[in-house]
Amino acid sequence: MQNKQVLYIGTPIFNYHKRIIGEFEDQGYTVDFYNDRPSESSWIKGILKIKPSMMSSLIKKYFDKILTETQGNSYDLVFIVNCKVLTHDMIQQLKNSQKSARFVLYMWDSLVLYPNSQALIPLFHRAYSFDLEDCKKIEALTFLPLFYCKVYEEVGKDTKPGGIEYDIVSICTAHPNRYKKMRVLFPMLEAKGIRIFSFMFLNKLQYWYNKAFVKEFKDAKSSEFMFKPLTEKENLDMLRKSNSVFDMQHNNQSGLTMRTIETLGAKKKMITSNTNIKKYDFYNENNIFVMNEHNLSGIEQFIRHDYEPIDNEIYRKYSLHSWIETIIAEVRNEYLVENKL
Repeated sequence: MQNKQVLYIGTPIFNYHKRIIGEFEDQGYTVDFYNDRPSESSWIKGILKIKPSMMSSLIKKYFDKILTETQGNSYDLVFIVNCKVLTHDMIQQLKNSQKSARFVLYMWDSLVLYPNSQALIPLFHRAYSFDLEDCKKIEALTFLPLFYCKVYEEVGKDTKPGGIEYDIVSICTAHPNRYKKMRVLFPMLEAKGIRIFSFMFLNKLQYWYNKAFVKEFKDAKSSEFMFKPLTEKENLDMLRKSNSVFDMQHNNQSGLTMRTIETLGAKKKMITSNTNIKKYDFYNENNIFVMNEHNLSGIEQFIRHDYEPIDNEIYRKYSLHSWIETIIAEVRNEYLVENKL
């Protein structure tokens, strides 16, 4: 199993791709990485989200570039996240080019957000999803939650007293259901003396689209949003300063967000609207407050509780190290079969 190679196509956001690359390398792989979109331009990303067909020629040109640049390599694993812009024909071309590779798909988002990805699942040797409900509906999908990186584990090791400046920190993309809820709830909590740091990110083009076509944003003001995301360092600094993390899943998703697993890694408490969290082995009602329309008054008491440590084996299970171990198992198992080991 020496000198294994992986072609990794995914989203370069908040340095997750760099952490994933680093963990692949720590586990014996060399990695070639490509963005899953042809550009990081905010306008192109906005158009791809709203009407990707407008970018079809750019996508094709970009894919041809990937195919040309990787054709001389022999990968053991082709790992693709979400398949945001890749088509059936593109995946098949890649398979024809890399006939000895194992193809693994990971759905970082629910299929309802990327419905075209469902038809691509049969092209992969293995397909995973963070969304438990999607896995129940589609037999070919294997459930695999998201992960926390070592930097969040380091936050969890910081036990120095003091330094807490906020009772609740909320850093998120401003989806309609989040925006609608938070613009009402947060002022109510602040009126009770609860200290809140709220950062709502939105692509500028998406903001104007939402203003025109999404009812929840009809009266929204640009001053309520940030059009540049926080850096990883800024995210970590805010987490260190917080008692609890606030999180609302997208209204079309049932899987646990990355923020949820990072909060677990950082050993911080969480306030969430996702009732599915109760199905996970790390759920502890003293650490996790599942809010609904009838229990919001309980938030004030919840933030006064101390965090309760969970079992180390459960904690390790959600690490990036374990996540990558699962992804590369497809290659390792094939190696064992081929060599009759």
